[in-house]
Amino acid sequence: MSLLLRSTPLRAARALPLARQQAQARFVHIENVVDHTLPTSVKNKYWLAVKMALYTTAGFGAPFFAAWFQLSKAAGA
Repeated sequence: MSLLLRSTPLRAARALPLARQQAQARFVHIENVVDHTLPTSVKNKYWLAVKMALYTTAGFGAPFFAAWFQLSKAAGA
């Protein structure tokens, strides 16, 4: 084994991402109880469905709108 691989700073640098990951998981507190699995309120299910539909439609449709806009801009010039 190389002397470079046995040095302490390199071992510490390799362990650093693992230590960061553990530190990030400790300050997050999530209660695993029934009906609290989404990061939003689900008391009004109709409004939740509307928000989710708008979010997915906008996310899926944005590239198609951008392509249409660029093609229409190029056709007009």
